[in-house]
Amino acid sequence: MTMNASYFQDQGKTETSLTGPGYVLMFILIAMLVGSINYSNNMAYIMCFLLTALFMVAFLYTRNNLKGLEVLNIQSYPVFAGDNLQFSFDLHNRTRGRRIAVYAVINDGYAPLSAEDFSGPFIVDPLSRVTGKISIPVPDRGRFNLPHITLFSVYPLGLFQVKCRCRIDKWYIVYPKPSGNMSWPEPEIHEDDDSEGFYSRGGDDFVGIRPYRPGESQHHVDWKAVARGRPMSIKEFTGGGSMQQWFDWNTAGSLKTEARISQLTRWVLEADRQGNEFGLRLPGHEIKPDLSPGHVTKCLETLALYNFKTR
Repeated sequence: MTMNASYFQDQGKTETSLTGPGYVLMFILIAMLVGSINYSNNMAYIMCFLLTALFMVAFLYTRNNLKGLEVLNIQSYPVFAGDNLQFSFDLHNRTRGRRIAVYAVINDGYAPLSAEDFSGPFIVDPLSRVTGKISIPVPDRGRFNLPHITLFSVYPLGLFQVKCRCRIDKWYIVYPKPSGNMSWPEPEIHEDDDSEGFYSRGGDDFVGIRPYRPGESQHHVDWKAVARGRPMSIKEFTGGGSMQQWFDWNTAGSLKTEARISQLTRWVLEADRQGNEFGLRLPGHEIKPDLSPGHVTKCLETLALYNFKTR
């Protein structure tokens, strides 16, 4: 369940600005210059000009600290609503200069940034790359856009901050949060269905037993085996057609929309853990029972995007 790796070459413009300590030092330098002029104090002049030179050198080092950096191979893994979505990326230095104390931050375009959104500091040697990870909370299901990743640094003295907004424009899927306590719906009997892969039941001919699945009727439980201390199992009979497990929107009719989606998500995950074949029905959507590797992902994405309006 990984998103396709993406590639981004940093072409954004860098912005350099004063930090809080930078403003303080600037006001101190102005005050020192005024005092030096008023009192004609040569030592004060020397100190003022020395600190001013340091101030300018710090500006040059900070401004160049993001030069030549690229963001490569952005990847993410779909998660469930309420979890943190983690992105991984490579920070590549195309120059022969060392890049020190570089930070990355997610700019999702919707919420203010918090301390948890930052990643770093990174030290990127000349003509090399490092791998970083960054995460954001995802409270809702659906399909969302990651517009930017911002690189910034205050190296070397913290007097200036340089930042570059890297345009990403990548989409990611957030699955619904699985919840609910409803039992599995009863499998549907298809009288003339000869498809392979479904277990058979409904007639009078005993064909064997299989493990009990949560939510199933206990009418055919092998209670004698349970009494002997064995796990719960179901007696299977043939002669009445095949049975298919469907998770249907209308089965959870007493729940509201989001609660229904969460309940269906829980059923899908439980069926996948047990290796059961199942299908999914939503208004206007039907995914036939299947056991292929991409079946669960298809069902989860359908639930995530059902009646969802892209933000």
